[in-house]
Amino acid sequence: MTISGRKSARQDPEKPPLWKLILFNPYLVVSFAMLCWATTTVLVRYVRDDAPPMGLSFWRLVFAFFILLPISFSRICSQASLVLEHWKTLVMLSVLLWFGGNALLFLSLQFTIAINAAVINSVEPIIIIILACLLFRDELTRRQALGAFLSLGGVLVLITAGSLERLLGLDFNLGDIIVFCAYISWGLYAVLIRKLPRELDSLVVVTILLGIGIPILLGPYLLEGFYFRTMEFNWLTIGTIIYLGLFSGAFSIVAWNHGIKTLGPIRAGQFLHLIPAFTILLATLLLDETLLPYHFGGIALIVIGIYLASHLNK
Repeated sequence: MTISGRKSARQDPEKPPLWKLILFNPYLVVSFAMLCWATTTVLVRYVRDDAPPMGLSFWRLVFAFFILLPISFSRICSQASLVLEHWKTLVMLSVLLWFGGNALLFLSLQFTIAINAAVINSVEPIIIIILACLLFRDELTRRQALGAFLSLGGVLVLITAGSLERLLGLDFNLGDIIVFCAYISWGLYAVLIRKLPRELDSLVVVTILLGIGIPILLGPYLLEGFYFRTMEFNWLTIGTIIYLGLFSGAFSIVAWNHGIKTLGPIRAGQFLHLIPAFTILLATLLLDETLLPYHFGGIALIVIGIYLASHLNK
């Protein structure tokens, strides 16, 4: 081989290894985030008598921030000018994500049951579609609309066991109104995160959002401790904080942001319908519950709907 031939061969871009293709596949990454969040609602509802919502939210952020900071510190320094340039957007996103989207959800689970939260969560992809179309004039194809409503139907089949009577008999309360407000805030976050430049590293964004979120939640946390309940630290609450900080906080938000950046909010939002599907599957594995025919029907509708909604063809 000639020298020029060796040079041209050396300059050809190398194909990424298989593990990297799998690790950064946006569909798998977003699905991983949904798996993490599938456990969150049930876990927060389970520990509601041991961990007050604002205390749980606050300490989850503190733990996640100090885990990610050493990893992302050098990247933050190299992108400091971008961070400072877009600090207003980062503050707004942090309020929407940590106070509106998470702390309010944790608060709502003091008053409502997890199944009601799952019902309301099922309309969140529709909220994201409406916000994306209104704020950024995103195009919604007929195929995506069909996929969104098929997935929504699959979620309702899972939650109601395929019974219209059970759906109509669901009892909603004040906590459900708080849940709905939390999901609107979460939808705004999913749509408005595109205001950040693509050059900003995903890990930098999440670390900065966590750091901003700590002082935002400090006030509600202190008020809760003074006037309602103090945070008690025991093995259950500490373990919950660690899990929420790592999987429901840091890892899943990095994955979610990557999915939104790669797929766009409308297509990524359809994967939220996987949360109740994963919840059902986890229940069968961990709680020895039985899969029934309507489970298969609901999960099939969700999978078909996500497949249709994730393709941009009309």
